[in-house]
Amino acid sequence: MVSELKFLFTIFALAGLLIGCSASTGSRYETKKETSSEVKEEIVEDFDITPYQTEIDIEAPPIASDKLPPDVWYGYGDSTSGNQRTIVGTTDGYRVQVLSTDDIDEANQIRAEIYEKTTRKEVYIIFEPPFYKVKVGDFLSKVEAEDLRFKLNQLGYTESKVVQETINLFE
Repeated sequence: MVSELKFLFTIFALAGLLIGCSASTGSRYETKKETSSEVKEEIVEDFDITPYQTEIDIEAPPIASDKLPPDVWYGYGDSTSGNQRTIVGTTDGYRVQVLSTDDIDEANQIRAEIYEKTTRKEVYIIFEPPFYKVKVGDFLSKVEAEDLRFKLNQLGYTESKVVQETINLFE
């Protein structure tokens, strides 16, 4: 009899605990409902700023952005000479990927910009379906490629990254 009372007491205690701890969301997230008697007020701005506007005229000399001075690329080799370089082979190395796009015209435009700004002759457009990738340089060491990536980043090509791939070896 005592064990049956303990068992019933335990059952009732657990049932009371479960019922008492159950959550009700009805009153917790209640929102205020608008009544039709409330009047909505509209704010009308009547301030006129035109008498306080000023016109600033700054005369600045135009900056020629068509070509950078050659000293910007000091230490990156003399690729400005008109000599044609001959490819003698290929090896594993690094290039700087500047752009990946599905638009060939955009890739050609970026290639031309980089060719002019960097005076580097090794600017490639490589088609890896479905994207055209603009890559610069043929570097044997990752440090050299990182230096060029830093320079390109300074010129506004912020999504440039160093990629490992097969590069050309020149004479």
